[in-house]
Amino acid sequence: MWYLSPHFVLFCPFRDVIIIIYHLNKPSFYSFAVMKAQKRRSCFVFFLLHMIHIAWTQRFQVVGPSSAVLVFVGQDVTLPASLSPAMSAQWFEVRWFRDDLFSPVLLYQNLQIRPERQLQAYKGRTSLFLEELLNGNVSLRLQDVRVSDGGLYKCLVASGPYDEEAHITLNVEALGSQPSISLSTTEDQQPRLECSSEKWSSRPEVSWRDMNGIDVTSQSKLTFKRDIEGLLNVSSLIPIKKEFNVFSCLIRSNTTKPAWQSKMGVYVFSPGVSGWSVVFWLSVVLCVATAILLVLKWQRMKGTS
Repeated sequence: MWYLSPHFVLFCPFRDVIIIIYHLNKPSFYSFAVMKAQKRRSCFVFFLLHMIHIAWTQRFQVVGPSSAVLVFVGQDVTLPASLSPAMSAQWFEVRWFRDDLFSPVLLYQNLQIRPERQLQAYKGRTSLFLEELLNGNVSLRLQDVRVSDGGLYKCLVASGPYDEEAHITLNVEALGSQPSISLSTTEDQQPRLECSSEKWSSRPEVSWRDMNGIDVTSQSKLTFKRDIEGLLNVSSLIPIKKEFNVFSCLIRSNTTKPAWQSKMGVYVFSPGVSGWSVVFWLSVVLCVATAILLVLKWQRMKGTS
């Protein structure tokens, strides 16, 4: 018996020659052949052919991004992966999976995608760039991203007895709903405003400003609750005085990206004040809010230039 490589074992009994090929590293990629021969020299012929096959096997690496890929819920995303050095992957096996090797997100095998082998949750949402396989592009295209899609993905590429894989992390962000502001009172009849928003994947920043543009966030109390989908519902309470004022609540994603997503709500507290005054001060606060957003946008553009 000879051990030809980490992937193959060759048995040569005295009379009959039985050759078994078994891939030890990945149990999903294996083949075996049983061959009987009258002469013992057939074993050595096969040994020679096998060594030539190993020598000719194309060696490569699967290269993915050095950092996580970011996408928002409902968008499409590409998980980049390619062969290095660049070579055709058309005749290779390409397997994208998460935890279970045998339950792939997508499987490309024998020159075609095998939808019957993939996870039900990904059917109709995944694809490869088939025309780019000739250039070694084995990237995965994922459509209509869901919160549950976030996490680690593995891209395994196999050519005969040789295989390599890359790991790619997908971070999925969900921007919450437009914030709404409502008026309520405490047990001691103290008026307060509540700014609330639903369906955030990570904790956003919440800030309050009054009609003079003064930041009053320090006076507020912020709470988070997760719903059955695992998303965050945000609530911020701030006490107010019994006098005319206009408050704005700004909710902003903490996600690092060139253009932060912001959502704003405006509330006018005006006990005993005429409608015209309310309209006037509401216009003022809207102008202030617009100016704030323009300044933030200008700062982002300046920071990315």
